[in-house]
Amino acid sequence: MHRHGRSPESEADARAGHPHRPLLRPHEDGPQAARLAAGGQLTPDAAMSLQRTAGNAAFVAVQRMPQGGNGEGPAEEKPMDGLSRLRRANERAGKRGQTAPVYGPGQSPFGPYTVNKGRGAGPYITSNKKTQHPGSEDLGTTYNELVRALDAEHLPVVSAAARGEEPDQDIVGTMSATQRRAAAMLYGVMKESEERRFPGAGKAMRGALTKQGDPYHEAEEFDEDFPMAKEKGAQYYREVLAGKKQLSDKARKNLEDMSSSSSDGEKSS
Repeated sequence: MHRHGRSPESEADARAGHPHRPLLRPHEDGPQAARLAAGGQLTPDAAMSLQRTAGNAAFVAVQRMPQGGNGEGPAEEKPMDGLSRLRRANERAGKRGQTAPVYGPGQSPFGPYTVNKGRGAGPYITSNKKTQHPGSEDLGTTYNELVRALDAEHLPVVSAAARGEEPDQDIVGTMSATQRRAAAMLYGVMKESEERRFPGAGKAMRGALTKQGDPYHEAEEFDEDFPMAKEKGAQYYREVLAGKKQLSDKARKNLEDMSSSSSDGEKSS
């Protein structure tokens, strides 16, 4: 399978065994850390390590264990499943309502984009290299083209920017003109388009982009994590909520892994 393009520095880190670019997927640390947690031996640093290596599901399971592993103390609330999170995000977005789209120039932390009237509910996002992104190369408008244009470490930065966070300028500084153009368009899609096609979709898209920061997560997996990247993807989500279809394993996992906080962009998706 094709992987993201990555900078020579990132690949060098991987070959050198850089801690942020592990050579092998961790499989054994999770269960051991969970056992330590049950015995009250898990430090905050170890908890973070468990969440990174064993995944959110194992981390939440550990968090729900009685304090100290001795049967005392309250258990955490059971985490919501993917369908429940999708429904909640959709309902919250529906209650907030949406303003009418403003067509024309848009601005992102990565540069400008253009909001065009689309055929359906969501506007169509484009950009150009003549006036908006001089020095950039030709770039399409599909998810496949935009996601592949960026290095893995860039995509979580785009996701964070759409949540309203200040992007890491050191990482932004590594982007080429073409990559900043792709980032600006992805930002515009999250802010201007997908939320209007399916209220609540912005949060799911941010989660899928964040997953792309995993050096082992393939670019091709984006449209599996976020089905709206496919044709009739918004209709797929609506049919899931109506009980006509089931979430795929990857789409469900993406929804379960995304933040449960209403502050995660849900006020301004």
